[in-house]
Amino acid sequence: MSCDPCPEANTYIPQNVTRRANLPMTNYNLVALAPWINTECTKSFFASVKKDSLRALLVYQPDGDTSQPPDAKDAVWDFEDGSDWRTSNHFPVYAISSAAGDRMMRQLSLYSGDLSQVPFGSNITSTFHPDPADYVRVWTELIISNNSATLAVWLFVIIIVGVLVTVIGGTSLLMHCVQRQRRESLRRRVESGEVNLETLGIKRLKVPLDHVQTFPLFTYNYEPPVPLSPTTRPSSVAQSHKNVEAEAEKSEHATDYQPDCQICLEEFQSKQTVIRELPCGHIFHPDCIDSFLSDVSSLCPVCKVSMLPRGYCPKITNGMVRREIATRRLRPQVVEVSESESKRTRLYSWSSSVKRHIRFTASATKHNESIELPERSVIARPSPAAVMPGRTRELIVPVDESNSDDGRPPCE
Repeated sequence: MSCDPCPEANTYIPQNVTRRANLPMTNYNLVALAPWINTECTKSFFASVKKDSLRALLVYQPDGDTSQPPDAKDAVWDFEDGSDWRTSNHFPVYAISSAAGDRMMRQLSLYSGDLSQVPFGSNITSTFHPDPADYVRVWTELIISNNSATLAVWLFVIIIVGVLVTVIGGTSLLMHCVQRQRRESLRRRVESGEVNLETLGIKRLKVPLDHVQTFPLFTYNYEPPVPLSPTTRPSSVAQSHKNVEAEAEKSEHATDYQPDCQICLEEFQSKQTVIRELPCGHIFHPDCIDSFLSDVSSLCPVCKVSMLPRGYCPKITNGMVRREIATRRLRPQVVEVSESESKRTRLYSWSSSVKRHIRFTASATKHNESIELPERSVIARPSPAAVMPGRTRELIVPVDESNSDDGRPPCE
């Protein structure tokens, strides 16, 4: 009577397959291969693995299927008696496909004898001249990969870093695009004259030197006004007073008399000093105003009028854009005045002017009747507008020295 616990194994396992007895007594890590036939056969294979202290067991379904084996929790890997082999065995069990298991079992049967029985044994003997006690066996290397559905921690870190870099880079690129668009908009408005950078509080703007040198050069010429006759009738005092006031009102916006340069405070010499006249009408030494406009500020040192050429725009920065936006937000809102309110305002202004004129006439008449002014000479102050053409219209190139009246002999 046979005591083999698995007689069905002869159908799937060749007789000359490599067994434990066919291996030398050396300290190798051994791995077993067995088909999953039924519960009794599998239990006998597990018992043999425990007895020989093998490192692992490879099992396969002997059906010839080339697909991946079923999952570890599948019912095909359960025992019929309901016992749980997963907890009772303390060695790893790996499932492989049926085709791979059959191929490995066939190779184990080929390399179980001596050198004369293995494939290509004669070639091995003639090439390496081995010892007759040597043998050739199948070497197995297991590569185990974890196909867990959860991602590794380092992969999560890489994903988070990638998202942060993408968000930060996209935000930075968007900000640069918006700032560039705002700089271009401000540059166009500055070139068209809609925005004055000096009025925004942006200092240290410089005028190109070639533009400064286009301002005209003159020889300073000032002629003192001729005094009036000392005999003036008392009745004409009021009239002269009115003429002086009218003259002053007409020259209210004219350039004041400039006896010296407002930068170096050096006085001009009549018919000797060369001056440069700005578009606003103020005059300076050429060296002083050239260095001032090209190195210090683009504003006139006296009236603070911008000397930048029309259509010229310096390099626009993000700070200029922020200053312009803040200034635009702080501007008071324009209040629309209705037509009726505008008419009332004009009528009130006209009536106020008439009242002031009547009061001034009555005051002058009363003053003439009550006080007899002594005879005195009234010298009317010359209009700065009348003085400017006389002192700034003698061109420096060329200067006719024969017509100079400064007492020097003419140049030869």
